[in-house]
Amino acid sequence: MDEGQAPLSWWHVLESSSFVMVAAFVSFSFGLQLELSLIIASVRCVVQLSMMGYVLDDVFHANNVWIVMLMTLVLILLGAYEVVFNRTKKTFKGLFLVMFITLLLCTCTIGILGTVFSLKITPFWTPAKFIPIIGMLLGNSMSSIAMASERCLDHVSKHAPVLETRLSYGASRFEAARPLAVESIRLALLPVITQLGVMGLINIPGTMVGLLLAGAPIREAVIYQQVVMFMVVASSTLGSIIAVVVRNTI
Repeated sequence: MDEGQAPLSWWHVLESSSFVMVAAFVSFSFGLQLELSLIIASVRCVVQLSMMGYVLDDVFHANNVWIVMLMTLVLILLGAYEVVFNRTKKTFKGLFLVMFITLLLCTCTIGILGTVFSLKITPFWTPAKFIPIIGMLLGNSMSSIAMASERCLDHVSKHAPVLETRLSYGASRFEAARPLAVESIRLALLPVITQLGVMGLINIPGTMVGLLLAGAPIREAVIYQQVVMFMVVASSTLGSIIAVVVRNTI
């Protein structure tokens, strides 16, 4: 542990929960009705991160490619569930399968390519490197994919007469919905592009903060963050395109 950094315990987590209580009190005072959601989300955060910590400890020590792949698959399944049941208001038959395949393709493709060619990690499935990277790609891709899918479904619902007219003139489903699909993808990727543009100027991103707190050299932390962020952009873009294209062709 770095000099000047105190050892952390569950007591520190309890102390920091007072910040959530302040936010819940503000919500109650202004009638936002978000206090229960804040508390539940905070409890979930503690429980889920604690469970993740115990699981990762065993996975890292096992150093087995099949366990790493199983862990990756579980993370993607949980990500697909979160997108379908908690982040999208509108749905359609087979959405869970679409989200699972989309997340599998975009996170694994970019994750493997990034670890092999950009980060030069050998083997690419090294647990301490590959699983955190997949987790970061999933977290960011889920938001973009959920937004793209939600926007696409919303546009299709609002512009149904226009789509029907295009179909009646012989356009395929994808041709008819292409302008709406392009707009959905564009809106979904705007937050990622904004995040990319302000990184290092306004905020110090998570990967860099984690490495710095762990005592890594500043230059190494900066390079890691740049590589990971470019991977996030690629994964979010690929995932949004796959989700919207599949939605408009099935």
